[in-house]
Amino acid sequence: MKKKMIIIFGGSGFLGRHLVELFSSQDETIHIANADLLAPQIQFKQEFLFDIDVRRLTNETQLPESTDCIINLAAIHKSPGHAAHEYFETNILGAKNVCDFAEKINCKKIIFTSSIAPYGPGEDEKTEASITMPSIPYGISKIIAEGIHKEWMYRGEGRQLSILRPGVIFGKGENGNFTRMATALRNGVFVYPGRKDTIKACIYVKDACRIIDFAMQSTQQFSLYNVCYPNKISTEDIATAFHESLNYKLPKYVLPKYVIDLGAAVLRLINTPSIRSLGLDPARIEKLVNSTNISSKKLVDAGFEFKYDLVSAIKDWSKDCGGEKLF
Repeated sequence: MKKKMIIIFGGSGFLGRHLVELFSSQDETIHIANADLLAPQIQFKQEFLFDIDVRRLTNETQLPESTDCIINLAAIHKSPGHAAHEYFETNILGAKNVCDFAEKINCKKIIFTSSIAPYGPGEDEKTEASITMPSIPYGISKIIAEGIHKEWMYRGEGRQLSILRPGVIFGKGENGNFTRMATALRNGVFVYPGRKDTIKACIYVKDACRIIDFAMQSTQQFSLYNVCYPNKISTEDIATAFHESLNYKLPKYVLPKYVIDLGAAVLRLINTPSIRSLGLDPARIEKLVNSTNISSKKLVDAGFEFKYDLVSAIKDWSKDCGGEKLF
């Protein structure tokens, strides 16, 4: 049986590592080429190629001359955390270079992981039909990158494009908001920032990988899906899920919003590199009280079935880590 070739740009990152593991475990007919500046942390049976910089793609000759599908995960995504030009250089120029490479080798299918950041802030529910109003460089870079991928699709006959807009992806190796919250809850020092009912669109990394696989099976010319759990998950729901799954301590207190606002204002006055290195960024502090109210109804209506809910996802994450401490 002829093996299906997949090139994953950015396959050594958090999502990419889990995606490679999924493909490696479920399908002997998939052959993977990993194009990334970082070497993969885990070696699998499939071929791995790395030292590929999407900003330049000067060493693209290392890559296969044909592929059944390109999955573009490569991005500067931590926000805040980088200068504006870094988002534009990697996310926009990288999108152009990946699409040019796809055209060069006559690839007919691309899956691009975008973000919910293009929707911009607001408490109202966002669907794929909502007007995008990005307010930060990361969100701006992602909506432009989406447009670059669409241009590639329309330039050639028979091309297929799936754009996925994930919320917060959590799981082993995330080292982000969920991991920090889990650590604070386990240590009994977490307090609700501003309120308990802040909605946070989120998805377990293994379900996120299954959605990429779902998109890979699509025969549509174009599909756009929000990637998050269909139920509205609040900060309180997340804390309760950690309590139910791992018996972490439930928070008792809510830090008033005016304290959050005051803290952000003070950090703006003393916004030094040493302060930022501690993760104390005013924009990150303000994000704690802002909802990401995203609908994934379109994905559900398309037939995707989630394997995990919040509690079972946290239990599975803990199992992968070999104990109660999540990392």
